[in-house]
Amino acid sequence: MKILLTGFEPFGNEQQNPSEQLAKLLNGARDGDAEIVSAILPVERYAALEKLDELMQQQAPDMVVALGVAVGRAAITPEKVAINFDDFRIPDNAGHQPVGETIFPDGPTAYFSTLPINLMVKEMETQVPSAISFSAGTFVCNHLMYGVLHLCACNYPKTRAGFVHVPQATECLSPTSGEVPHLPLSQMAEALRRAIWRAASHKADDIKLNAGDTH
Repeated sequence: MKILLTGFEPFGNEQQNPSEQLAKLLNGARDGDAEIVSAILPVERYAALEKLDELMQQQAPDMVVALGVAVGRAAITPEKVAINFDDFRIPDNAGHQPVGETIFPDGPTAYFSTLPINLMVKEMETQVPSAISFSAGTFVCNHLMYGVLHLCACNYPKTRAGFVHVPQATECLSPTSGEVPHLPLSQMAEALRRAIWRAASHKADDIKLNAGDTH
């Protein structure tokens, strides 16, 4: 079983992105016949999804777990839903700043994660604070989550996918960071590793299509 794990490059005024570092830390991890293959995506409205689509064609993953940072959150938060809506409060790294635009005009209003996020949260709670989030925002993170689920629905029906937001990492704090919640990279990496193996071992038939798990 192959799990494609993605992180994002730094964006805005940040010099580091913990999602990038976590993806790199977990690259090549194995559990039985399951293996994580990691990649780093640009924080760009169009290029992020284009690169992810290319990776899915090349790697043919059974599962895609996309990571992003949510500065201000104190827990690792798998996202339940992505909406067909782009409204960027700041420009992305390519200068795009859409306001109130759809991601795919012919797509549904929303997609639900097809990962067993309830089980993933239960697994991570033994290591770090974790909870389900019901808003992936309206920036590139939401765009990517909606986009990968749209790709799966249209082109890769057997691939499960979802998005996980992580807090700021302790190692990424700077003098200008202020007082924001943070967790050590090592703890987050271990929690994510366990959650990914738990998700990988969960039968896809037990997850309602486009509705996440119900356990």
